[in-house]
Amino acid sequence: MPSPVDPGLQAVFDELKDVGAALPDPADVGVEAARAARARYYAYLNQPDGVLAVDEVRDVMIGGPHGSFLTRLYFPTDERGVPVTMFIHGGGWWTGDVEVYDQICRRLAIESGCAVASIDYRLWPEHRFPVPVDETMAAANWILEEGAANGLDPARIAFCGDSAGATLALYAGCELKETGAVQALALVYGVYLLDVDTPSWQEIGDGSFGLTVAQMQWIWDGYLEGHDADPLDPRIAPAHADLSGLPYTWVMVGDLDPLVDDSRLLSENLSAAGVPHQLKVEEGMTHFIWMWQRLYQRSRASIAEAGAILKRELRRD
Repeated sequence: MPSPVDPGLQAVFDELKDVGAALPDPADVGVEAARAARARYYAYLNQPDGVLAVDEVRDVMIGGPHGSFLTRLYFPTDERGVPVTMFIHGGGWWTGDVEVYDQICRRLAIESGCAVASIDYRLWPEHRFPVPVDETMAAANWILEEGAANGLDPARIAFCGDSAGATLALYAGCELKETGAVQALALVYGVYLLDVDTPSWQEIGDGSFGLTVAQMQWIWDGYLEGHDADPLDPRIAPAHADLSGLPYTWVMVGDLDPLVDDSRLLSENLSAAGVPHQLKVEEGMTHFIWMWQRLYQRSRASIAEAGAILKRELRRD
């Protein structure tokens, strides 16, 4: 049986409902209405209580196969030539952007003591698979090729992402592991399988804890429209990628997230591939844990934990 929702998290849910920022299921209302609701939700979550201060925030435009796109660099101190975590945001490949994740990236930079590069990849329905994959790889290669000229150390890179962003982060890590530059992965309640038939989806994917089977299928249908998706394709199901040779990997998920079995299977496959890693299952927590960092201490603590791991791995002698 799943654990009860953490009381502090339930208080966040109640607050969001009271202020009119609770979210409808996008599978019920469609992209346009769902994005409008998300805008209200994100605005409330990011309502400034004072922006977290870092030494520098710099926007750069990166060229990719689908045109230029924004990447935002965060430097927590005046150190340059600094290790960097490339952060890839979640949102089902249809919502979210650099602005929404600004406070999270500031916090991650501060906690890790390293730079953060947050990418603003294109979203569906305007741009479908494999555009987010292509732009993730374009940004990663930009760090390898142009990072040194922009204050980054291209020999010390980590990938971090939440939800759909963790899917992209894991794929990028697998693709670039042979460069020797990838020092760590921090994967946060990610999507690592194409199917929605795992026991956790069947047990808690009814909407009691946020995500529903119908919503996840709606996301897959929208993101992959027009593509004959292979359930073993590592670009969409990176639990099935060649994981051997990956660096230390931190895998975090809530036990009330219907995607928890994705993380459990990924952990099993990492073990089979001999990858040093930790599976951290947060009791009483649902999907999108990090999004509530302004309102909820356990969200901030989780980002701090990831930051400490990234600092440890990126600054090894």
